[in-house]
Amino acid sequence: MRILQSSIRRIAFLLLLVALVDAQSGPLPIEPPAPPWKEFVKADGHANEIPIEWLATEAGRFAHSIRLPDSIPQTAPFDFTAARWRALKPGSKSVARQYWEHLCATEAGSFILKPVENVDGLFFMRPVGGATEQQNNDRWKLEAPGLQASWGFQYDPEREAIGFVNPPHHTYQWVDFPDRTGHGVLHMSGFVDRVSPMKMERQAESKARYALIWRGIRRERDRDNLISGSEWIALDRQSGEVLGVLRDFYLTGMTTNQRQGIYWLNSARCPFKRKMFGSAGVDSEAQVWMPMVVRPRDFPTVLEAIKRKQQGEIK
Repeated sequence: MRILQSSIRRIAFLLLLVALVDAQSGPLPIEPPAPPWKEFVKADGHANEIPIEWLATEAGRFAHSIRLPDSIPQTAPFDFTAARWRALKPGSKSVARQYWEHLCATEAGSFILKPVENVDGLFFMRPVGGATEQQNNDRWKLEAPGLQASWGFQYDPEREAIGFVNPPHHTYQWVDFPDRTGHGVLHMSGFVDRVSPMKMERQAESKARYALIWRGIRRERDRDNLISGSEWIALDRQSGEVLGVLRDFYLTGMTTNQRQGIYWLNSARCPFKRKMFGSAGVDSEAQVWMPMVVRPRDFPTVLEAIKRKQQGEIK
């Protein structure tokens, strides 16, 4: 009987340790509050349900309706129980970091499915909108906080257009952005830094065949562990075909002077991003990646160098 009682006490102690690790599974001690998301819905573009708030706009509804080809990596299961046991060892990685590394290794990456050549312009279909300081420090408020936090506080299509139509590195001839008023698009072209001003005209709709759009993605217990995911999607508006996907997962919780360490502006990006973009900020990744999929007539020199480096032609 004494042996049995001793065994029960040992098991209870180990279970207590596991519970303590689970409660502190992020880079810093975390006690996640109840999420504000109360209603979840099934969207065609996702295997699991997403918060209904993500479908509040027409652009959001369209983004989440896009079905990705089967060739894009699917969600891979993660053993949280095993991760908790590993985290008990001194010097081991937290559950949050283990989970983030798992997502980066199994799902994240740049997937260029069908690049197209000699394109004059594109439609940037969904404003990013940026994040306020309060949103930047909140695990739940934004759909894709790791992506959105770096885009400034306000939607500024004129500034964002420069990243697409400013030679010699950004050589689309024009780019369309949704008008701030919510009606029609802003057609912008002709910008050359310090030489000519941006030409802008309002149009009822974009005539671009190719488009770029973003969306948040949801994985099991990701925000509990201070992880957020996002996708950039390049598509052919004429056929509805997905041409490429850029998927990333962001990890926060490491900023010591912020509550619970949450500061999405400096969140960690998956390692492949460092190899692909170097020091480029999150707000310029789409402007570097999109021309790799939908290539301007004058392919930017900097992107050609990136391509050659990836192929091992230069070091």
